[in-house]
Amino acid sequence: MDALKSVLSPFGMNTNAIQDTLKLVVIGGTVETARRASVSAWNGFVDSFFLTAHFSQEDYPYDWLMHWLAKQPAWGRSREFDITTRSVGRNSINQSSSGDIEEEEEEDDGGLVHGRRRRKVQFMPSVDTTHTIYYRGHWLRITRTKRYPDYGHGASLKISVVARNNDVLKKLVLEAKREYEKDSEHRVHIFIADTSRSYWRFNGSRQKRPMSSIVLEPGVKEMLVADCRDFLNSEEWYAERGIPFRRGYLLHGVPGSGKTSLIHSLAGELGLDIYVVSLSAKGMSDNTLSALMSNVPSRCILLLEDLDAAFTRGVSRDANSTGAPTVKDEKATAAETNDGSTLSLSGLLNSLDGVAAAEGRLLFATTNHIERLDPALSRPGRMDVWINFTNATKWQAEGIFKCFFPCKPSAASATAAAAASTSASTEEPKDASQKNLPGSKRKASKHAIPLLTEEEIAELAKKFGEAIPEDELSVASLQGYLLKNKTRPRECVEEVSEWIKQERETREKLKREKAEREAKEAAEKLEAEEKVKKEKEEAEAKAAKEKAEREAKDKLDRKVAKKKTRPESPSSSIKTDTTATAAATVVAETITEEPTSSSSSETETSTGAEADTEESVTSEEEEGNGNQGTTAASGEAKKEKWVAIKSQPATGAAATSTPVPPETEATAPDGAS
Repeated sequence: MDALKSVLSPFGMNTNAIQDTLKLVVIGGTVETARRASVSAWNGFVDSFFLTAHFSQEDYPYDWLMHWLAKQPAWGRSREFDITTRSVGRNSINQSSSGDIEEEEEEDDGGLVHGRRRRKVQFMPSVDTTHTIYYRGHWLRITRTKRYPDYGHGASLKISVVARNNDVLKKLVLEAKREYEKDSEHRVHIFIADTSRSYWRFNGSRQKRPMSSIVLEPGVKEMLVADCRDFLNSEEWYAERGIPFRRGYLLHGVPGSGKTSLIHSLAGELGLDIYVVSLSAKGMSDNTLSALMSNVPSRCILLLEDLDAAFTRGVSRDANSTGAPTVKDEKATAAETNDGSTLSLSGLLNSLDGVAAAEGRLLFATTNHIERLDPALSRPGRMDVWINFTNATKWQAEGIFKCFFPCKPSAASATAAAAASTSASTEEPKDASQKNLPGSKRKASKHAIPLLTEEEIAELAKKFGEAIPEDELSVASLQGYLLKNKTRPRECVEEVSEWIKQERETREKLKREKAEREAKEAAEKLEAEEKVKKEKEEAEAKAAKEKAEREAKDKLDRKVAKKKTRPESPSSSIKTDTTATAAATVVAETITEEPTSSSSSETETSTGAEADTEESVTSEEEEGNGNQGTTAASGEAKKEKWVAIKSQPATGAAATSTPVPPETEATAPDGAS
């Protein structure tokens, strides 16, 4: 301290104030350290008595716990909460919870307001807050958090309880599971493949469809259900024989024949979830599909719709399509190329039955054109069972009519139904957790459907089936007609002939319009091809003409340049005169021998002579410059040889013209010397 005083004294600072400040800093630091140590010790002491369980939104137990918590009164009496409208959530089970706010007086309109169902207001506990619930003699501390609040996913649930073992948490999870499965007994969960993150995204749940609503040929439904049940119960049999525990079904046939409806109904009958994969989705690749297939649960239905159009985006679904992508312009092709979809047939095959492929799932694939599928994709082992779907038959039309219109129950069946309902109401549920399950709030239908007797319905159904032509109308078209007449069973049968006539006229009209459109497109395509061909020919002719003109111009330019660069000399002038004399002699002989030749021949002869004259002058100049020391005899021999060769093309017919006398040419070097 004395040293500090000696240091600070030259600055004129008060040492007492500094001492007090340092004391406060030391005391404050000590107190804060003690506080943090005590809090950490207390938290560690308390946590040592707590058992904590974590639940992620990506797994089923999270749905079970959230469904169970929605029914707890303490969950709805939270001190901090969010007010939301109750819509279709992840579990999509429309049960009432303790946090729902309902109007005191509800009109008897089925909860509809202007065609839209009334929205329920719910109190939802806030995120990142701790809530306390009393359960089986223990206080549960529940905290709900979100890892990605901006994206609406990644939620998690943390439950802590003071207990010596985790039995209370096990009982809680099992009870929540039973309640969830009981409430979702009549619903089918559907998951969609998310290619951006390679995981299965929950897409909601749908009401189960009874198998009785699916009308197929006799024995088809029973065979399919029995085969699926046998597969699900034969896991050990497959393992003992070393066969991959997988089963594939290929549903092929005309559009609107009930392929997708059968899969939906089968999922409800077997109690399985549906996982839908779109092979032509944006971002789908071999690695993405492999990751998705490896995450498929062991007991589910994996659905691949429109398998024939998986690798060709431009393929239409009509019968005239060949399975090849349509021709598109550069912009459309670039747009499809940049979508990131790089799935290949090899990648699909490896994902279905490769080493990393999931087992225990039922694979269903639908297609409208089975002839377009690759044999490797439809072979046994990948597609074990094939079911063909055709247009509606008379038997199917009769069955669909009976499904749409109910009939009055007979006296015996009415007595049996009343007895069954009485026994069900008096029987108490064995499981105590099932006591608070909400009952069905579905009200009676408001449609005034006349209840006919069973005999009358059978008679009307028979007439309806006889009026329907065999294998001409799809099941979807029949269902659409019955939906329009769902309250008029008698009129429906009476007007079916007129409806069939209208359907045929509509199909013919659409067929003609399609043929006209295709003919117009073909004519436009042919016209465009002819136009392109004509433009190409014109361009080629123009290019050839320009090339010929350019070559002629270049040749003329070379001749002019050669004349300008040629030197003037006495010897060259003498040689030029000699050459001109020889050329004139040859021309004269040609005129004498052929007096009937045309003017064009004369022009060609003179032109050739002139050209030969120019070439001879150039050659003579080179010889004169390079061979000045040669003798006169050798010069005369060269002159004779030159005149004999150059006179042949000029005279044409006179191939053996007489050479110029040596004396005439021998004087040239003497004169030059």
